Amino acid sequence: MRIRPSIAFVPFLLPGSAPAAQDEEGRAQDERPATIEGLERRIELLEQEQADELEDLHFQLESLEGELATLRADSQSAQRANVFNPGITVFGNFLGRADDRQVFLEDDRRLERVDDRFNLREVELDLRAAIDPWADGVLIATFESEVPNEFEAGIEEGYVVLKKLPVLNSAPAGLKLKAGRFRPGFGRFNMIHLHDLPQTSYPRALTTFLGEEGYVQNGLSGRFFLPSPSESQTLEATVGVLDGGDIPIAPTEEGSNLAGLGHLGWFADLGGGSSLELGASLWQSDGDHRLYGLDASYKWKPLAGGEWRSFLVGGEVFGADLDDPALDSRPTGFYLWSQYQLDRNIYLGVRYDRSEDLTDTDLHTDTVGAYLTYYTSEFLRLRIGVEHTESDDPLLDGLDSAFLELNFVFGSHPVEPYWVNR
Repeated sequence: MRIRPSIAFVPFLLPGSAPAAQDEEGRAQDERPATIEGLERRIELLEQEQADELEDLHFQLESLEGELATLRADSQSAQRANVFNPGITVFGNFLGRADDRQVFLEDDRRLERVDDRFNLREVELDLRAAIDPWADGVLIATFESEVPNEFEAGIEEGYVVLKKLPVLNSAPAGLKLKAGRFRPGFGRFNMIHLHDLPQTSYPRALTTFLGEEGYVQNGLSGRFFLPSPSESQTLEATVGVLDGGDIPIAPTEEGSNLAGLGHLGWFADLGGGSSLELGASLWQSDGDHRLYGLDASYKWKPLAGGEWRSFLVGGEVFGADLDDPALDSRPTGFYLWSQYQLDRNIYLGVRYDRSEDLTDTDLHTDTVGAYLTYYTSEFLRLRIGVEHTESDDPLLDGLDSAFLELNFVFGSHPVEPYWVNR
């Protein structure tokens, strides 16, 4: 019997066969739980890192708040320490002049000569502070020198300004009461100190009627607003009661004979960077001495492209009505001035003034001058000027003078005059 061999088929595993696929699926199933656990672990780590960062930020925030509280406490302590200290400013005015003839104080040959020399004309110590919520205080001490190397100390101004009435706890019509020694609001230039003038000196017309350094007196004064015709206009009034005397138009007047003063000012914004101011003033004492004044000033500063350009023109007229045997009855005087800003630092100005002698109105004095001012800053001002005088007084007729002026300021920042645009 022939025996046929039998062939048995045994599975032969080849790459990519079914069993291998089953193994890969098993491994994938084994890896899936591991990946989920990894993600969960990463989330836990990120949450922990975020918590740590938040804790750090809270710590930094608390530290900064502590530093801020310390700085505020130090600042408040410094403010409390300085609240009683006034703001202090020192002004100096130095003048050199050259003249073609002898010049005397007050145009009197019996007094000292002042021509062809240098002189530190004035030093002012200006102190200002808030007294309390109702009042501010001002004290201006001066060291003046009319003749070189001779100084006289005095009080230029010392007064208190009540910003609101303590009883009413308000300021009706914007009322500000001034009490003490001050420059009364007569006209425009009288309230301006020497170092802030746009020229080297006060106009002769002003000094003739109000004094060599302007009119300064003791008394009470109130300034307030009146109803305005429109939003672009304002009306302001000043009323004062002052001691008599100490003014050229009443040289023998007793201080006990009180004088009254009033000033009405009108301001209008004309648009286009232009404005106009008009004023009327009256001073009267004992019914025999009256002084009237009219002042005007126009200012232009273009709103576009005019950062360092401006133009001003102004003037003032004085007229007295006197019943005094030592004086003429109706002397008059006036001055006109103008100024143009050439660039940021340079200002060119001119002035003309004419005055009559208080004792003889037939005697006239006319002065014309030109001035070039350079402001390095609000703290240093240089000026050169020339003046020519014609007069019925032979001592002044034909006088030519040249000036070199230096104004310096140090201390707290002063308020610049309205004719300076920086």
